[in-house]
Amino acid sequence: MNAAPPSDADWGLMARASQDQLALSQLYDRHRHYVFRLAWGILGEDAAADDVVQEVFLRLHDGRLKAQPRAKFTTWLYGVVLNIAREQARRRRRFWGAAQADEVLSTHADDQADPARLDRLRDLGRALATLPIRQREVVLLRFLEGFDTAETAEILGCRQGTVKAHLHRATRKLQTEFQSPPPLSKETSQ
Repeated sequence: MNAAPPSDADWGLMARASQDQLALSQLYDRHRHYVFRLAWGILGEDAAADDVVQEVFLRLHDGRLKAQPRAKFTTWLYGVVLNIAREQARRRRRFWGAAQADEVLSTHADDQADPARLDRLRDLGRALATLPIRQREVVLLRFLEGFDTAETAEILGCRQGTVKAHLHRATRKLQTEFQSPPPLSKETSQ
């Protein structure tokens, strides 16, 4: 599921966001869920993703974010989100780890959810946590956000070939993670 359809209206709202609270509110309502989802994919925790959402819209409000409307608004916005999430990660000196993935999934698990589905989600979270940050970003943009290779390259500020290489390496590593049997714990090996 992609962000709301991009339009010139988003660029117009952005141009007014630093002086017009209504314009900022409209941008927030249109894009906050997508900003949160992408930030969560990078940082792996709700509080950190909420901080990124707040920082993105604060920077829009105080005029620190400038852009030339050459691309789709959402393409530009996701680049901003990635940069702010990276800043957040550097400040916190941690990235999404397998233990955090388990914690997030267990605290947000629906009591009625299928236990096998939750196990698969935990496995996916652990596998994503093993990827280097750039590969994780490519996977999130391509598969979670549905951007094509050109849009992903534009967001990340790299060439399309680089995106393809990261995606290839990430999918190979993820395939290996899911094909490998889980490690035996001490309890099961005795």
